[in-house]
Amino acid sequence: MANDEIKGFAGLDFGQVKDAVGAVVGSGDDVAAAVGFVAEHGDDLIDLVGRLPELLSATASALTDAGDDVASAAAFLTGGRGAGDGVQAVAELASEALDVCRDELGSATKLLATVGKQFDKLPIPDGGIGERITDTAERFDTVGDRLGEVAEQLRRLGEAVDHAGHGLARTARKLDQGGKALGAFGS
Repeated sequence: MANDEIKGFAGLDFGQVKDAVGAVVGSGDDVAAAVGFVAEHGDDLIDLVGRLPELLSATASALTDAGDDVASAAAFLTGGRGAGDGVQAVAELASEALDVCRDELGSATKLLATVGKQFDKLPIPDGGIGERITDTAERFDTVGDRLGEVAEQLRRLGEAVDHAGHGLARTARKLDQGGKALGAFGS
């Protein structure tokens, strides 16, 4: 048979057919190994194929359960679904409490500074009481600044945890969808 006849047969190109046959012949060892594996483990493969729906169902159930667990963790972090306030809300509440403490310390600082200055004006030997009171006022101010820093860090932490919680919620939905899809495939 001439090359032109083969080329015209079913639209096949003789060069492509020759390459395909060469690839199969060239990988004869691989083909023989695959045939040997199937011959040796055929019963195991048939058993696996028979159990495949059961395995798919169990995997689907595990994915759905994992999705539920991740959704619960996400709800705890972000709030909702009976989990109460999320971490961000709690962190904001704590930050606000620290802000109030800082404001109160600011008021105490001003009061102590005023008292310290008044003691310094008195014409009596006060043994440095005015200076000590002023120093205490400065320490209150430093503590107030630190409380402000902690409040801001708590807010940032709350936002980061909330963001992570929403990521977990998305993951939970994906796990649930994957479990349902796998369960439908296994049915």
